[in-house]
Amino acid sequence: MKTIFFNSRALILCGEDRPGDEDPGAVMIVDNGEEALTEAVRTIDTNENISRLYILCTDIENTYNRLRTRFTEVDAAGGLIRNSGGQYLMILRNGIWDLPKGKRENGEEVMETAVREVMEETGIPAPERGELICVTDHTYRRDGQFVLKHTYWFAMKLAQPCTTKPQTEEGITQTAWLPAAEMPRYAEQTYPSIREVLHNAGLVRSC
Repeated sequence: MKTIFFNSRALILCGEDRPGDEDPGAVMIVDNGEEALTEAVRTIDTNENISRLYILCTDIENTYNRLRTRFTEVDAAGGLIRNSGGQYLMILRNGIWDLPKGKRENGEEVMETAVREVMEETGIPAPERGELICVTDHTYRRDGQFVLKHTYWFAMKLAQPCTTKPQTEEGITQTAWLPAAEMPRYAEQTYPSIREVLHNAGLVRSC
């Protein structure tokens, strides 16, 4: 499956497993051409009563690549940081719990972006780079354009305890080091795309 988040709603590409059949709150559309994809994007974008819209397709990657042509695409990267005490770092951005992330600059590798953004947004020293956790997709509108942001999420480690300094100019007012047992509670207060990261990292059961 592939998921594209529209704020708190999700457009989900799926194959023969048809998970939408078991989802009582779902709407399903069959990918039988470009008009169906256009209708799927319009429906999930404009109808707030639909929380999950599934596109049933025979080739998920093909459908995904055709959907991407309907957006302006940008890349971003961020990190899930674990310290030596087994705690994870979250930030409070504009009143919502989040993970540090930001847009890729020209010439940067996504891992470089992730480390730079983590350092800038939290004030911590350079963390040890880890493996890619997942890539999330979400949409927003900017200057009249419909943007699809691909965010690459990396696991990171911090060997020594340190103080943090929230990047207030980015709307970050608080940071918190949280034990793994607390992550499900904070996941309830964050974005669906962040829950997907925490799920893929094995910190919450569902996204």
